[in-house]
Amino acid sequence: MNDLISVILPVYNGEKYLSEAIESILNQTYENFEFIIINDGSTDNSLELIEKYKEIDNRIIVISRENKGLIGTLNEGIEKSRGKYIARMDQDDISLPNRFEEQIKIMENNEEIIVCGSWINIFGNNIKNKIVKYYQKDKQIKSNLLLSCCFAHPSVMMRKDVFVDNDIWYDMDFKNAEDYHLWTQLAKVGKFYNIPKVLLNYRFLETSITRVADKNELQRKKVYENIFEEALSLIDYKMNEEEIELSFIISHKDRIKVNKIDLNKLRMYFDRVVQANYQNDFADSFTLYKMLGNRWLLNFILHKDIKSIFSKYFWYGVVSVIK
Repeated sequence: MNDLISVILPVYNGEKYLSEAIESILNQTYENFEFIIINDGSTDNSLELIEKYKEIDNRIIVISRENKGLIGTLNEGIEKSRGKYIARMDQDDISLPNRFEEQIKIMENNEEIIVCGSWINIFGNNIKNKIVKYYQKDKQIKSNLLLSCCFAHPSVMMRKDVFVDNDIWYDMDFKNAEDYHLWTQLAKVGKFYNIPKVLLNYRFLETSITRVADKNELQRKKVYENIFEEALSLIDYKMNEEEIELSFIISHKDRIKVNKIDLNKLRMYFDRVVQANYQNDFADSFTLYKMLGNRWLLNFILHKDIKSIFSKYFWYGVVSVIK
């Protein structure tokens, strides 16, 4: 197994943690990779730092230009890559040394798998470390996909030919949720897998793109409404306006907290999603029930509506949190 991996690292004013991120890639046990670092118009010392590493490791390819944003940068990296596989990396995260070795082993032995992620360890200043265990198998992951993002974006390795052969790219219409949208497109053409091991330390920052975007409610709502429609189209389900609104509310704890949800409407919506999935055999039914139940349970915890406990979704929610 000695296929070339193209590692894509977009950088924008990332000097604070950039050395840790770069060194975690250069120290991989699997060594046959090109490391494409794109300086996306940084105004700090990021470029100087990148150039220093290039001087000591010729696997690094530096692209530096004016700011184009994350989505354009990712697509540019894929277009310029020469590898069989694309590995994502972010400027403030840390890949464990065996990440590529573990991922390429899975990809080489399972040609139907087109995206391979992993569990992650969330860390940061003033927070307790937390391991996030993403679903492992294809249909479990796709159950997750119907309701939320199913991979840790900087943890994934993907097959380049899937992008080229199917004309699938990161989409500018889904800014700040481009990864979630990408999974809805890739789900149509291949299988997903998450290695049940922590292979990435994911740094939690209040200034991250996702957390900043979450504060812009109207913009976030429009993007997510479109994504939910894309996701549920995978089971040939067309949402009505009321269901689009429900999907957006239950997608985040803070929105559930400030919105009173009609349980009958939520139950009917969940029932229809379950039935559509049953007819299409897209996602794992038990995992989907747990995902829906988890949202139902969270609504109960935040609003203490006793009627919630008489639904099967409440009990599937309980199952979803049992260790």
